[in-house]
Order: sequence, then structure tokens, then C-alpha cells
Amino acid sequence: MATSKIVSNTRVVRASYANKARVTTAQFRVEANQEIDLSTVKEGEVILRNLYLSLDPYVRFTLDETGGDMPSSFRQLNDPFYGLGVAEVVASGYEKYPVGTLVSGNTGYEKFTRLSGLNDPNTQSDIRVLPAHARDESKGVPLSNYISALGMPGLTAYAGLKVLGIESKKTIFVGSAAGGVGQLVGQLAKVQGLRVIGSAGSDEKVLHLIEKQRFDGAFNYKTEDAREALTRLAPEGIDYYYDTVGGEILDLVLQIINEKGKILSVGMVSQENGKESYPIRNLNVIARKGVSILGFIYWHHLQYFANGELDDVVRPLLERKEITYREEVFEGIENAPTHFVNMLDGKYAGKVIIKIADL
Repeated sequence: MATSKIVSNTRVVRASYANKARVTTAQFRVEANQEIDLSTVKEGEVILRNLYLSLDPYVRFTLDETGGDMPSSFRQLNDPFYGLGVAEVVASGYEKYPVGTLVSGNTGYEKFTRLSGLNDPNTQSDIRVLPAHARDESKGVPLSNYISALGMPGLTAYAGLKVLGIESKKTIFVGSAAGGVGQLVGQLAKVQGLRVIGSAGSDEKVLHLIEKQRFDGAFNYKTEDAREALTRLAPEGIDYYYDTVGGEILDLVLQIINEKGKILSVGMVSQENGKESYPIRNLNVIARKGVSILGFIYWHHLQYFANGELDDVVRPLLERKEITYREEVFEGIENAPTHFVNMLDGKYAGKVIIKIADL
């Protein structure tokens, strides 16, 4: 008979919907002292000890009762939130993920997560086994990077630039350039020989982009007129726009983008968290200038995880300090609600991560 091995779990559950209103900590409830018996793992299951959790804007959509692309299973009240995490397998009923394996994927906003049905061929698992060198932080690449520069944000930046088909000596404008994706987009584009400009929400973020992350120019969209700033920083015009913002800035870029320019639509953070949709007025430019607008969803490009390309290309750049990645790491799963709300309100610079436990 298996010996019981009880661990105490703390989890963050969905307490109420925000729908079209601004998200507050009232939408979250922290539940402590929830027991999990590691000896009860079944065939096709694993239990994860979560180490790092990524706080991402897309989770906002799970706080709408209906609508959007999130399945209903991700919207249930009194269930834990799910987010991208780095974890260690501590109990396994599936030989593909033995005990001790480091993985990343959708974990819970909790200390321990049980994942079931992994041996069902009809179940698509997003679990990614991390390379052995992920444990080695001696070269300046922390394990947390596997949910940032070497995780979903990194994949979004790397694959997005491939979809855009960027060419050297041209100009790319990166919206929300100090965020988890934007900071890497700009630096990877710079490595490939482009002129890179970006927008951010504070003077400190702008300075960091220019002095630490090699942007050719950046501006504070809260204090400077965007048209004047883009005209000043991109005197020869914009060839590519990596758009995570949408709204008015997208409308402006459509006006001033160069002929045959390309726009990658990754997100529209300007219209999230209860903000009203902005009607785009300059869509006629698409035909008049031959502009392309390309949609992007990161899970269409998971091959760069599977074949190791993202790790092979980006990790050496991090190790050699040719690019830097800014993370804001906070301790304690119980503090996730406060930091999630602050993240949506734009109070942080870089990728927002919760450290749950040491490896």
C-alpha cells in the first residue's frame, strides 16, 4: 500500500467576474491549507511543484463570464486561475514526465498542480520539458527566463518577427516596448540590423529601452504626441509595426506607415480591462498603400519550442549579454492578485513573475 505524502497547497481562485469593468483584487480569493496527497497520483497524471508563475494580460479574459476565445472551462468560478509556469514534477503516473523533470506549461495559480489525462491521445498537452541546462544559472540566465525570454513572450517575439519577414536596414516600431514581449522584439530586430523605435508609459522605461536595450529611440506615449514622436524618431518612415496596443496608435500608424508596410497584430492592450473598443478609421490605407496586417497567436508557432530553435538562438544572446531581459519577480503565490491588478494597470516594467518556490 502506498504511503501517504500530504503537502499543503495554497491556490488563487476566481471569486467573481469583472466582465466589462476594471479588474480588482475582489475577483480573486486566496485559499490556503488545501491538502494534496502525492501518493494518490493516477496513471496518466502528474503533480507539479510550481516554482515560477507568469502574470499575463490574456488571463484577464477568464474574468469575463462570456465572450472572447477562452473556453468555458477556463472561466469557472471557484476554480484556480491557470497561467504559464515553470515547475518540477514531484509525483508521476506517466513515464514521459518522470519525477524530477523540469517543465513549463499551463500550471495553476497555486503551489501544486495536478494534471490528468496526459496519456489520452485525444488530449493535447502543452507541457514542455525544459532542457537540462535550464537548471544552470551560472551563465546569467535564470530559470525564470523559461516563462519570459525563453518562454511564451520569447516565442511571441521571435516567431512574430519571422511572420513579419523583417529585412535589415528598415525601421520597426514596437508598441508597449518595455513589456514582456516588446523589449525582446526590439532587441532581436536590432541584432538583425533594423532601426528600432518603441513607445513606453514612463520616462524611466524609455531611458531603459535606449540605454540598456539598444533601442535607437523611444518615447513616452503618456506625455509626448505620438505623431510628432514617430516623425522625429523615424524620419524615413515606419516599415514594420509590432502591435500589442491597438486603438488610436494603430490608427495613427496606418496613416504614416510606408508603402507596402507590414503590421503584426499580437494584442490590443489599450482596449482590455474594461476599456471601450476604439473604431479604426484608416483601414482604407491597406488598399491605398498595399499594407499588410497579419494576425498572430503564439500557439500556432510551438514548433520553435519543440525543435529547440528558440533556446538555441536566444539563450546564447542572453549569455553573451548581447540582449538583456527585464523581469519583475515578486515572492509568494498569495500576492499574485495584487501584482496581477498592478500589471494590468501598467505599474511595472518588464515581465511580471511570481516566485513560488526555490528549485
